Amino acid sequence: AAQARKRAVGYLAASGASLATALLATPLLAYLDLANIAMLFLLVVVLVAVRYGRGPSVLATCVSVACFDFFFVPPRFTFAVSDFQYLVTFVVMLAVGLITGHLTAGLRFQARVASHREKRARALYEFARELSGALQTEQIFDITQGVIQRAFRARATLLMPDDAGRLLPPAVP
Repeated sequence: AAQARKRAVGYLAASGASLATALLATPLLAYLDLANIAMLFLLVVVLVAVRYGRGPSVLATCVSVACFDFFFVPPRFTFAVSDFQYLVTFVVMLAVGLITGHLTAGLRFQARVASHREKRARALYEFARELSGALQTEQIFDITQGVIQRAFRARATLLMPDDAGRLLPPAVP
């Protein structure tokens, strides 16, 4: 449920950001060339991809192209296109937005994976450091149990084999 809500927020933010860009750029039409306004929409696609991932960036790309056509391309406030060059602009804008969103989302995923790997490496380093100071079996047992509990965020009990190979709970002192 929380994951679905987070996903929905990403899609709403993607649509909202593209629409907000159209509304904020409309007064700038007198000062900016259409190519510069298209760049504003592509910037939004990149920002959405960085923050929300691949799916919302695809939606942002599609909404941005539609907004660019509707609000800025003559004849304005229609989806009709009077000049063929704008069809090429739409296709290029769509392709660049999709590719940029895909690459940015991929980098976002790789950064998340690298962060998880770094956390695991740090935990192993801390475990090795703690074990290096252990002198008795009980210390090794306690350190190992603590590391497992922290890693899995759960209570843990280590079972030790006896001379016959049966696993037994630790002896209570």
